[in-house]
Amino acid sequence: MADVIDIGLKSASFILSIAAVVFTWVRTRGKAVDGRLHEGSKRMDSLEARIARLEQTVHDMPGRDETHRLELRLTEMAGSMSAMSASMSGQNEILARLERVVTRHEDHLLEGGRNR
Repeated sequence: MADVIDIGLKSASFILSIAAVVFTWVRTRGKAVDGRLHEGSKRMDSLEARIARLEQTVHDMPGRDETHRLELRLTEMAGSMSAMSASMSGQNEILARLERVVTRHEDHLLEGGRNR
C-alpha cells in the first residue's frame, strides 16, 4: 500500500510538473502573440493616419478642370505679355526719335545761331 501511495505521489508530481511546463509555455506564447498583435495594431493605426493625410492632400490638389482653366489663363497672360512687349517696343522707338529731335534742338540752342 505504501508503494502505491509513493507511486501515486510521484506520478502526481510528474503530471503537475508537465502541466506547469505546458501552462507556462501556453502563457508565454499568449503574451508574445498579444505583444505582436498590439505592435501590428499600432503599425496599422500609423498607416491609416498616413493614408488619411495622403487622401487629404490628393483631395486638396487641383483637378483636371482647374488645371485646364489655369492653362488657359496662362496662355491668355502670355498673349497679353506679347502685346505689351510690342507696345513697349513701339514706345521705345517713339522716345528714341523724340530724344534725337530734342538733342538737335539743344545743339541748335547751344550754338546760338553762330553759323549765321
